[in-house]
Amino acid sequence: MSELQTKFDTLIENQIELKKKFQAEAQSLFKEITKEFFDKNPGITAVRWTQYTPYFNDGDTCEFNVNDPVFTNASEEELENVSAWGEYEGEDETVWALESYVLTGTSKWHEESKAKVSDDVDTESCGMFAKMVCSSEMEDVMLAMFDDHVVVTATRNGFDVTDYDHD
Repeated sequence: MSELQTKFDTLIENQIELKKKFQAEAQSLFKEITKEFFDKNPGITAVRWTQYTPYFNDGDTCEFNVNDPVFTNASEEELENVSAWGEYEGEDETVWALESYVLTGTSKWHEESKAKVSDDVDTESCGMFAKMVCSSEMEDVMLAMFDDHVVVTATRNGFDVTDYDHD
């Protein structure tokens, strides 16, 4: 094997190790940030999002993506009635489920939607959490942590991951 090939192989091995180290550190930090997020937001019981690679993208390349998270105050029993796209299908009128752009938005429609949200929700940290989850730099980490074609639900007790069927 030539010296040049050895240098190239070493470079590739270093890249693989750096990627593993980055993912391990990012996963650890993600868990810490999630805990801190829930500590700062006692009015939020869960955050839910989908992440998947589309099967069809109108001729464009299908690429893995994490979608906008939904924040909710639904109890554990009511959580099954909260969709990953922000709809609550239960009967408890005190439950709300809002996508981050609605929760942090400023239009009149957004203000009406946020009316149920209590004062113990920090909308700024919701926006930052959403930005982190949806960041293109975090896509590999999110894929490694939770997999593809899934719904992820984060609560104070950890993460629940279920298969997600999409078109």
